[in-house]
Amino acid sequence: MADSEALTPPRPGKRPRHADPVMLPDDVVVDHILARVPAAAVVRLRAVCRAWRAALTSDHFVRAHRALRAAAAGDGQPEIVFFAPAAGGSGAGTAFYTCKLASSDGSGSAEARELVTVGNLPADDLVVLTKPCHGLTLLFQAGSSEYYVCNLSTGEHVALPPCAPAAKPDPYGGAYVRSSTGLGFDTAAGEHKVVRLYEEEERGQQRCEMYSLVSGRGGGGWRPSAGRVPPGVTKCLEGRPPVFLDGCFYWHMDTGRLGVVEAGILLRSPERAILSLSVATEQFGWIRTPAQLAREVRHLAELDGSLCAVVDLRLVAEEYELWTWSSPSWSRRCRISLASLERPMREELGLGGLRLLPLCTSPADGRILLATSRHKVYAYDAGSNRVDTVWRMHELVDVPAEPALMLNIALHEESVAVVVVGGDVGRRRRLKMEVGKSGEVVGKREGRLERHPSDVKPDAFEMMKRMIGLAQMMFHN
Repeated sequence: MADSEALTPPRPGKRPRHADPVMLPDDVVVDHILARVPAAAVVRLRAVCRAWRAALTSDHFVRAHRALRAAAAGDGQPEIVFFAPAAGGSGAGTAFYTCKLASSDGSGSAEARELVTVGNLPADDLVVLTKPCHGLTLLFQAGSSEYYVCNLSTGEHVALPPCAPAAKPDPYGGAYVRSSTGLGFDTAAGEHKVVRLYEEEERGQQRCEMYSLVSGRGGGGWRPSAGRVPPGVTKCLEGRPPVFLDGCFYWHMDTGRLGVVEAGILLRSPERAILSLSVATEQFGWIRTPAQLAREVRHLAELDGSLCAVVDLRLVAEEYELWTWSSPSWSRRCRISLASLERPMREELGLGGLRLLPLCTSPADGRILLATSRHKVYAYDAGSNRVDTVWRMHELVDVPAEPALMLNIALHEESVAVVVVGGDVGRRRRLKMEVGKSGEVVGKREGRLERHPSDVKPDAFEMMKRMIGLAQMMFHN
């Protein structure tokens, strides 16, 4: 009996009610718990205390949050952000949504989540960058010369200082202006910079101005770039933003509205089709482009970390081509032959006025994702020359008018990046920004007929191709 009692372990005593709770180290709380919280909630958590605000606005936390989000996404389809006029409004507001694109097995894009609604920014002719820059994006309407740097995940934003209006090539209105504004990141300085290349409306002088979100504090406003603007380049701008990639801005010199003689005089060489600007040195340069390729480039984009030129050959060969640049040469990434597609897809991609830009290559299946101004996203398989529709805006919201300058679609990156601004600039104008509730989604509307405000009949496009073909035959004969 005594031996059995001796072997019995003692009963643990009850924990005193006044015992101190177990405290997790601060780095564990921040890096392993708070870094997994959705971006919109992180903004609210910054108000808990000064220590949390400092931790949750640090560069270290922003990088940790981005890394965990990227790991969670894995090899799945990317997320996009799209915008349309706010529901139930008078047309003065814009709603931004995000959703994951459908994969090859049909999953995804059945619903969208509302990010933010902006009550005082109309969706008409609104321009949004097709890819965020270190978590931030640029919102503007080119004709109004008002610019906002925004984090669409959190709703944080800042209005940039007022700037001089740009000249318009069409005196009777329209969205086109001789201006181009973009957002970049200066790695050496550790800050975002906005560049604006434009022609003055009043005196017609061409200018390039910069605004730095951190070092511009104190109300310094816009300042001239260090480098001199090459002669005549602002005549080739129409309001579209430049592509920012690897520390440089890139502009396509669009001579479509100029005569052949005027374009030749302004640019001096047919190979001067793409202008560059270093965000660090603020010096201009030219990307050498073969003359034959330069004549056919319609748009620039970033594709998988490379500068990509979209070549539109629909009228002469029923083709699109995507070319990528790796200094010092260009190479053709793929050729999309419309003639070999099934008729419905051939007619969709052959519509006149269609604007097509590559978004990225899908990590899930290697297909190139293509967004269009008709509010759709396609997946292109280069091996089989097959094009599939993977997303349609009209299945989720009412389709807005076709944008004049860019797209209503962009890649989305959830981010806790802080919109840093100097001085009192941020208090001059504010957007009426309302962050969407995380639990509210917009479901897919089955059986919804696609109706587009700017629908055109394919017959008109076919007639145009025949006329161009006849003109070419007469020219060669």
